Amino acid sequence: MSLYQIHKRELFVTSDKYVAAAFLSFLALMGAGCALWSVFPKDSSAVAVVNDCEISVDAFHERTRNIHRAKSMAPSEGVPPEIDIEGIVREMINDRLIIQEAYRVSLDEDPLFADRINRHITNSSVARLRKEEVIDKIMAGDKEIREYFDTHYEEIRVRQIFSKDRKKAEDALMLLKDGEAFSEVAKSKSEWQGKGGGDLGFIKRGKMEDAFDEAAFALKKGETSDIVQTSTGFHIIKMEERRPASDEMFEARKKKIRKKLLREKEKKRSDDYVADLKTKADIRIDTELLYSLDAAGETDDTDAVVARVNGAPISVGEVIQETGQKSSHGRRSQCKRQQESKEVNQEAIDRLMLYLLVQQEAKKKNYMDDALFAEAVRKYKDSLLLSFYKEKIVLPRAIPTEEELSRYYETHKDNFRKDHEVCFSKMLFSSLDTAEEALRELNKGADFEFLASEKAFGSPGRRANVWVPLGRLSPEIREGIKDLAVGGISNVICEESKYSIIKLKGKRGGEPEEFARVSDVVKQVVVKENFDKWLQEYLNELRKVSAIHINKRLLNELAASPE
Repeated sequence: MSLYQIHKRELFVTSDKYVAAAFLSFLALMGAGCALWSVFPKDSSAVAVVNDCEISVDAFHERTRNIHRAKSMAPSEGVPPEIDIEGIVREMINDRLIIQEAYRVSLDEDPLFADRINRHITNSSVARLRKEEVIDKIMAGDKEIREYFDTHYEEIRVRQIFSKDRKKAEDALMLLKDGEAFSEVAKSKSEWQGKGGGDLGFIKRGKMEDAFDEAAFALKKGETSDIVQTSTGFHIIKMEERRPASDEMFEARKKKIRKKLLREKEKKRSDDYVADLKTKADIRIDTELLYSLDAAGETDDTDAVVARVNGAPISVGEVIQETGQKSSHGRRSQCKRQQESKEVNQEAIDRLMLYLLVQQEAKKKNYMDDALFAEAVRKYKDSLLLSFYKEKIVLPRAIPTEEELSRYYETHKDNFRKDHEVCFSKMLFSSLDTAEEALRELNKGADFEFLASEKAFGSPGRRANVWVPLGRLSPEIREGIKDLAVGGISNVICEESKYSIIKLKGKRGGEPEEFARVSDVVKQVVVKENFDKWLQEYLNELRKVSAIHINKRLLNELAASPE
């Protein structure tokens, strides 16, 4: 059966227009064949050509970089395997064949596909706008970082006189002005003594409340503040010593400070930019409709327009989706529910208007006119088409019937067996000699449990049988008991610096699981196998009717000097 026939009979292409387009495209390609290792011009930078569409060496390098990146993130053992250049080119050819076929059967006209592309362009445009209007317009220089560090990482040693009563604090301040020592007044008047005489030790900015910090760090050495009020009471502060942070600490904190400053500047720049957009925008809100969407209510018209931003509508349905729910339940009063709902709806409409404003501004930039931006969108479109083709065309054929699942299970029962479990007693020994001596006594008929209590250490006492999956045991123990019959005793098993002897008390498992218990797993396996089979069949058909040329010279050069 040809690929065209499969499409026509069962899959995505159903209209006469799509069938005709697919049929004509196949006729045009029939007989083109596949010319592997064809001759290319010496200056060609294409690793392959698929139906007149080049696969560039840059695209090849990008693919290999992605493979290297994925391999570097995965745990590896030993020397990493070499990159299979021919295999990569083969995969890229397969991808290009599928993408071309997806265009031929008009998958790019699927409404869901078009929506995904439009959303990608919008999101990418917003990201580009953010970079241009926010990220590129902020910076944190070394001087600014140093100033922040000197201000926020220096320490000062302070004393305080504290009282929850302002009158008492005023009395203490009068004594200080009359010349009494700070430490003596603190001892007699302060409600907090600390280490003695109100000593707080060294503090950094941020340890105390803002009002305390502002007053304390403004003092010079030996100076005393007026009364400072915080949420806990009233303070009189004396600054006794200032200790700058070290250069070593600056080098260690510099990167963290830069990130903090950039985050703060980014937020301010972003808020200012959005505020400016709002002042220039024509924003209209139907507050009566917005606030009527109370927490206990329902609406019959989710398409009703609740707001407009420069003429673009925001619907009731969008507000409901943004709030995350249509209604809330509980024993709160109706008045309280309505107030909460008004606040939630207002926050939702504010966010939606913000999204729309920024999207509109990004759209004005016409980023698709930029070659690099358009190329990135094209790559995303190809990637999405590849996924759509597999989802819409290949996957439906891979879904098995119940009969197919049952048949697969019956012929592959060994793949769906229960885990083996064992129950055993264990002796532990600190030396090999002691373990071997115990094994000799066991071989002469000694009782295992009695001997364990006499000679072993760390062995559990008598208890109810516990079944342990084999997979949870160490490789040494699994190897040591694999041939034991129930009631058998193992040889001495070495695990790191300890030695053990095991008596196998029970063994179970290994029988096939019932089909009903593993049907979902069976389906996953069968779908995967069917999918791979049908995908390969599609590719085989596409290769038969496609013109494929591979640049052997360039591939040999790439193999000789990989990037």
